[in-house]
Order: sequence, then structure tokens, then C-alpha cells
Amino acid sequence: MTPTDLRAPSRSLLLAFALALATVAPAAQGQALFRDEKPVAITLVTNLRDLMRERDSTELRWFGSEMTYTDESGRARAMPVELRARGHFRRQARNCGFPPLYIRAGRAARDSTILQGNPRLKIVTPCRPNSDDYQQYIFLEYLMYRTYAVLSPVHHRTRLANITYKDSTDRVKPITVTAFFLEIEEEVADEAKMEYSETTGALFADLVPEALDRLSLWEFLIGNTDWSVAALHNIELFRNAAGDYTPVAYDFDWSGAVNARYSFPNPTLGIRTVRDRLHRGPCRTAAEWAPTIAFYQSKKAAIDSVWALPIEGLDPKRRADSKAFLDSFWPILGDARRFQRMVVETCQKQGN
Repeated sequence: MTPTDLRAPSRSLLLAFALALATVAPAAQGQALFRDEKPVAITLVTNLRDLMRERDSTELRWFGSEMTYTDESGRARAMPVELRARGHFRRQARNCGFPPLYIRAGRAARDSTILQGNPRLKIVTPCRPNSDDYQQYIFLEYLMYRTYAVLSPVHHRTRLANITYKDSTDRVKPITVTAFFLEIEEEVADEAKMEYSETTGALFADLVPEALDRLSLWEFLIGNTDWSVAALHNIELFRNAAGDYTPVAYDFDWSGAVNARYSFPNPTLGIRTVRDRLHRGPCRTAAEWAPTIAFYQSKKAAIDSVWALPIEGLDPKRRADSKAFLDSFWPILGDARRFQRMVVETCQKQGN
């Protein structure tokens, strides 16, 4: 793939894209789930045993389920949905006791419900439901998404959820956890009035420079090296009508800020732990980095506000530890020599 491949969508594709944009606004306005920040309590009844057992399969099935919750008026609601395992590392049984999930519902089922406007969603559930450590990782990753939303206008929206999973056959004991809903890439595209692209092989030169610089500094801020633009690994690309590509980050559990016990850096990177920051973004001069540095510094108070949000169940020590790691980023921005050494001189010339 060449930059020309990325930047030259056909006229018919642009026309189709423009027509699609004209129809997405009502759906986005109808998304009830993300209008509120307080956790939603739901129960999901499904064939839980089989759902958990088949996640190593290469052909994952959707499982019929009933979702119940109480709406804003206090009315008990029940609706048919479907669940399916998803993901990579956390889906594999050898790594996690419980997989991340997709949830979907037909239009008739979701209209006038909390899922209206969201045909499909991701559910990020603790990898090991009986471990408090893994529950804390969920809280911290949720805060990472909220922080990223402060820094990037194109991002995944989230909503905390207190979920009870029940087995419809009574072969598995109920599992109650705090998870979070995460919107899928197509909904991100609709919200941003852009087109989601699955094109791999992109180089840094193919992306909007400002968006790339902000994303690269974000990954450095949180201590995340587990990303690749070319491979679309924990990165998504979105294209506007002019054909410009914006990268968006997701999946932050392997970052130093979350510091999950299962996370470790790629040995080829030459760092020992995920808390060793390593810049894997583009090569820029100090002068070229100056606008991005100023932008981040202007957002410090907003980031602090995110990390002050009241979240029931989040261990104050965990919050403080992650926040202290994030705060160690600011002195690097304010020290020209450290920034030169850690960012300017450590970069990827073409891509990653």
C-alpha cells in the first residue's frame, strides 16, 4: 500500500460517504446510553456456560439473551439481545476467566430503550471476575478512555455498568461485576461524521500530522507501547470527506498507567516494564512539537478533573498510583532537555 492508495478514494465512494453522513445524525441523537454518566445496572441472562466455553473457537457464535434494567422513570424493562465473545488476548481461556463481549439487538427491540441508536456495543468486563485486581483494571481503563476523550475529539464513548450475568440453565453461578460499555468503531465514525477505514500499512506521512502528534504523545503519556498504525493494532483510522486520515487510540489495559499484572513490553523495544516510557511516534523537531506540548499543557486541569471523578469501588490507592504515573509526564514536557532526549531523539522515522 502507498500513500496514494490511502488518499485517493473514488468519486463514487465519496458520494456514497456523503450520502451516508446525511443519515447518521438522527441515530447519534437517539443514543440514550451515553447521555448519562452514572453507572447503569443491568442483568443479562444467557447460556453463560457455553458462551464462556467456546471463546477459543475461530467461529464465534451469538448467544440469545435477555437484558433487564430499570429505566429513568423507574420502570422495569426487559428486552432480547445477543452476546458474543470478542477480542484477542483477553478472549483466550488461558489468559482470562471471562471474555470481553459484544452485545447487539435488533432495531425493534432496542427502540425506546437504553440501547437505542446502538445496534452493537462492546462490553469490557473484568478478565477474572473474582479478583479485585482485575476489577480495578476495569475502573482504571475506563478512566483512561475518559481522559483520552479530553484530548481527542474523535474517541470512543463509554458508560460504566453494574452487570449481573446469569446462566439460563443454572449450571453456572451468577457473576456480578462492574464493566463498561464501549461504542464500536462505526458509531465513532458516525459521531465524528467520518468513515471508518480498515486499511493497513499506513505510514505516519499518510495521517493528519496534528492528530498523529497528539495520539503519539498520548501513548507516551500513559506509558503504552502496545500500538501500531501500520498493523492497526489498538489503533483505528477514520477518513473525512477530503480523504484525510485521523488515527484514534483504544484498548489501554497494557499501559503503564493501568499497570495490569499481565502486561509487559515487547522485548525488542529495550524497556523492562510498561512503566518505562518509550516514544514510538513520528520524528519532529522541538519546534514542531511545541504546539502539541502547548495543547497538552492547556488540558492538564481537565485531565485532573477526570481523575477526581467519584467512582464507587475504585481503590483510592490504585487511583493515586495511576495518577502519580500520569503526573510524571508533565515535568518531561516542561524540561526541554528531557523532552529532547525522551521524545525528539527517540522516534520512528516512517511508521510503527
